[in-house]
Amino acid sequence: MSACARLRATARGLGERSARNLPAARRLRFLLAIDALERYARFLGDEVTVEYPTRSGTRLTLTEIAADLRRRLISLFLVDPDGRRLMHSLALDWRDVPVAERFERAYGTVAAVEYNVRAMARAEARYGLGRRADNLLYLHLGESLGVAYLVDGLAFRQGTHGVSELGHHQVRADGPRCSCGAVGCLEAVLGREYLLTRIREAGARSPVLAKLVRRATRPLEVLDSGVQADDPVAIEISDEVTGHLSGAIAMSINIFSPSRVALGGALASAPKDFFGRLQEETLTRVSRILRDQVTIDRASIGRYPGVLGAGTVALDRLFYRDHPPTPAVRGSRRIPPQWATAATART
Repeated sequence: MSACARLRATARGLGERSARNLPAARRLRFLLAIDALERYARFLGDEVTVEYPTRSGTRLTLTEIAADLRRRLISLFLVDPDGRRLMHSLALDWRDVPVAERFERAYGTVAAVEYNVRAMARAEARYGLGRRADNLLYLHLGESLGVAYLVDGLAFRQGTHGVSELGHHQVRADGPRCSCGAVGCLEAVLGREYLLTRIREAGARSPVLAKLVRRATRPLEVLDSGVQADDPVAIEISDEVTGHLSGAIAMSINIFSPSRVALGGALASAPKDFFGRLQEETLTRVSRILRDQVTIDRASIGRYPGVLGAGTVALDRLFYRDHPPTPAVRGSRRIPPQWATAATART
C-alpha cells in the first residue's frame, strides 16, 4: 500500500469513529497517528488533499485534517474546580468521570484536567494578548463555540457549572440540530460543517460560491472571497454569520466588561476584511460606556492553542499551585494581584 493510500485509510478511520467509543490505548494511538499526519503534511506540502470526513465531498490538506482531529480529541470538558474530575462532556457522553485519577494510575504520572477553552485562554493570558491587560475575554470558534474569562491571569469560574454556555444560546428557531439536543444554537449555526453545507447548497443560486467552495474548505475564506466578488448570496450568508458572531462577542463584553478580547480558533485565521467587519460590527453593539475601553484582536498564541493551553495548565497546577507568576512587562505599573503579594510575603 502506498503512503498516500495509508494516509487515506488513516483519515477515513479517524473521521468515522467517535472518540467516546475508543479505549484509552486506542486514543493514544490516534494521537500518534495525528503526529504522523503532521509529519507527512510537512513532507508533502498542501497540494495533497484527502476526502474528510468520508463521503462528505470535502477535501482537506493533511495539515487541516490533523488540526481537526486534535480538536476532536481534546474535546469540550466541564471539570470540577480541583481539576480532577470531568463533570460533563457532550462530545464523549461522560458524566462525573475521575479522569485525572485514571490517567495517573495508567501512566504513573501526575495529571490535571481543564476545560479546553479555559486552558487556551490561560495560555493567551500568559504568553499572548493578556500580558498587557488586567483581564482577558477569550472566545474560541471551532467545532464548538467556547468562552473563558480571566482576571489577573486567574480563570473566572461561573457558578456551579463552571463554564459559560454561550455556544448553546439559541439564535435560530429553524436552525440545525445542536450536539446538546436543542435547535439553532450558536455553535451549531456557526459550525464549520454546517456552514460548508449551507455554502454548497447556496451554490445552486450562486456560480461564484459554487466555484469557490470547490477550491477552498474554510467557510470564512469562501464567504469573504464571495463578498469581495460582490456576490449577493455570499454577502447574505456572510452578514448573517457576522451578525451572530458580533452579537455573541458584544453580549460577552457587556456582561464581563473586559479590557481586551482575544478571538481564537477559526477567527484567529479569518480573512483580514472579514475580521475587520466583525470588529466594527461588534463595537457598534457594545455598550457606549465600554466601547472605548475594550480592544478586540486575534488570538496570538499560534496554530496549536490547545497544546500550549494544556502545557500552561500543567505548569500552573503542578508547579505554581494555580498561582501563576505575575507577568513582567517592561514599563508596566500594574499592581500585582493579592494572591501574588500574599505568596511573596509568605516566602
